[in-house]
Amino acid sequence: MRTVLGRNYLYQKPYLAVLQAFIDAPGYLLFRPRKKFPAGVKKILVSRIDHLGDVFIASSILPHLKKAYPDAKLHFLAGDWAWSYLRSNANLDRILTYNSLRHNRSGGFLTSAFKALGGFVRNVWEMRKERYDLCIDLRAYPFNSIPLMTLGGGRFRVGFATGGFGFLLNRRVPYRSGVHELEHMADILCSIGINVMAKDLKPEFALSKTAVKESSRILEGLGVAPGEQFVLAHTGSGNPSKLWKREEWQKLISSLSRGCGVKVVAYDTVYNDLKDCMRLPSLISLDLFASVARNAAVFIGLDSLPAHLAASFSTPTVVVWCGINDTEQWRPVGRSVSVVNRVVDCAPCYRKNGCPEMDCMEISAADVVIEATRFLNIQRPPNVVPFNPAARGTKGVTGKQRRWKSKIRSDV
Repeated sequence: MRTVLGRNYLYQKPYLAVLQAFIDAPGYLLFRPRKKFPAGVKKILVSRIDHLGDVFIASSILPHLKKAYPDAKLHFLAGDWAWSYLRSNANLDRILTYNSLRHNRSGGFLTSAFKALGGFVRNVWEMRKERYDLCIDLRAYPFNSIPLMTLGGGRFRVGFATGGFGFLLNRRVPYRSGVHELEHMADILCSIGINVMAKDLKPEFALSKTAVKESSRILEGLGVAPGEQFVLAHTGSGNPSKLWKREEWQKLISSLSRGCGVKVVAYDTVYNDLKDCMRLPSLISLDLFASVARNAAVFIGLDSLPAHLAASFSTPTVVVWCGINDTEQWRPVGRSVSVVNRVVDCAPCYRKNGCPEMDCMEISAADVVIEATRFLNIQRPPNVVPFNPAARGTKGVTGKQRRWKSKIRSDV
């Protein structure tokens, strides 16, 4: 564990490192922001212009900010794709949206560029009207919101300097490598006098009563009786490089449904043809999906928001992990989480699009079955024979497909 000046991400993008140094070098010579923390904080802006999973983890600081400043208005700046989640957070008084060019996946480059520029100008105007006393940027990568908060007139700005523009911060928080993202969130809070530890931070999703009732109706329509055990499988990811092979998903589902006799409900927006499972509607809302995930006996998915969401409900979670990200930094946090990944020398690579080979995703379905059935056996009712995937229904999953040993990391 060490404090670093630049992120590993920059080492894969040399031009970004040069650009960041070109901007930051004169910036640190010319700017000297005041260091005194403001008294009488009445308005706070938290920013995480990032992917939805990152926003979900970052939201863990909101209850602690609200507790420390109960009379302050608390606003959040994120992409509009995070609005459906943030609107359920009772700690927030307002949500500001900004679709940065790097993270906007809708439309072509020119369309996204014009929208990003328009959103930047609009948010500067809105921030100047709000007159924030405290602005917190939680992104440690390039293309952060530090310039936006500065032009928006934020009185006191806190964040990491590793993504550039650290010279505009009133308080720079050291970035530590080799620790979980929640440790970084705790460091941010401690820097402004809110003393918490990573174990005190927990992202949450508030379910509506309507979603709970509707999800029960959907499950019953699929053939899952109230209280009946089922496995929820989610095949998708916002990053196509993280996708797992269709044949491995099929072997996993068939082993659980045929061999273990457990019902599998799949949210399959990638392949749309998996057998031996019941499929959720493809346009299900985040609220409904979260309710289904809370009721599942086991959740199986990729390194994406749904895995973090399921783990936050204490649903036993098995993650098929891609080698792009570091497991120690981004693994879901929960009472029962198992990460299954293939150990390769180049992982983590921190490359957004991975590589052509993607050897890190050559993960055996058999290893995932073992972890899923282990969780199912922990929860099985009394007098029920434990599942034994080695003896039942895993034909075709072992053998050549297990020529590479997967590494399994578990928290139980």
